Amino acid sequence: MAGEAQRHLRMVVPPAPWTRAMEDGSVKVEGLTWDSASEISNAPERFLATAKEHYDVGENGLRRYILKLLDGAPPTAIPVFFGRELMQRNLIVRADSPMSSPGDLAGKTIGSHLTVVSGTAAAVLMVLEQAYDIDLTSLELHMPVGDLPTNRMGLNVKPGPKTDEDAFDQLARGDLDAVILTTGPRYWSLFGGDSVDEALQAHPELRPLVTDPPVIADAYRRTGLYPISDLVVLRKELVEDDPEVPSQLVDAFAQANALASRYRGPEEEALALSEIEVLSEDPHQYRLADNERLNLDTYTDFFYRMGAIERPLPAEELFVASTVR
Repeated sequence: MAGEAQRHLRMVVPPAPWTRAMEDGSVKVEGLTWDSASEISNAPERFLATAKEHYDVGENGLRRYILKLLDGAPPTAIPVFFGRELMQRNLIVRADSPMSSPGDLAGKTIGSHLTVVSGTAAAVLMVLEQAYDIDLTSLELHMPVGDLPTNRMGLNVKPGPKTDEDAFDQLARGDLDAVILTTGPRYWSLFGGDSVDEALQAHPELRPLVTDPPVIADAYRRTGLYPISDLVVLRKELVEDDPEVPSQLVDAFAQANALASRYRGPEEEALALSEIEVLSEDPHQYRLADNERLNLDTYTDFFYRMGAIERPLPAEELFVASTVR
């Protein structure tokens, strides 16, 4: 692309160490320039910005994206995953609860203001089923149904709390046995120091069900599940106008990801390195290899079995063809 006019892109990225090098000029791509909006920390808000503010590069939730593909849209995702959550620390119980493992939730009542098809809530349920052999029909789920055209699993879903605080009140009263919260991406969902800890500061009567990193890591080693609930997506016209750009962006984000240590303080860097040590591998690669296929295929199949999508799509069909290597 030497000698050609520069193509300028607008991106929305998380305020995270693994994307910071995209903002400060440390990563460059011949023929491309960009500006990055990184003030939106909440992934669902980045989804909205991507759709409404006409960013060239943004994010979408896996289920929403699959619905677009099933409706005839061409693939615009690239195998870049800004945030993955292990999902065990998302479960909150009373401090005096005798439960000590997610497996103890069989037959219990779980509540959340998140919809049953939201990226977090559905992934928590998937992990309960896949990693802890819980029959999901044994659960009484107090949460909004969301866009669930067909309840193929026969889930027992009832009206749920409107907010996290409402859910905490119901949990403290004993109306619920557990509550699902959103944690934080990457190593935070293994070690804490995330939104769960922030939310529970004012609630000493509550605690995360699981806080022991080796216990969480054991579920990962047994199942390979580190859910991928969000995908980086490109504007359709960008993919159509320049077929080289999707692969260039995968490489650019991979370079930025490799430079993340530059932008982490000592404590956060220790957490990142500890995650690799505890899990025995670095699960945060931008690619479509065996683990990424496993997570995407398992989660997509789960959405299908729930009734949230009409049919499952194999992982290869989710991405721009040139980015699947």
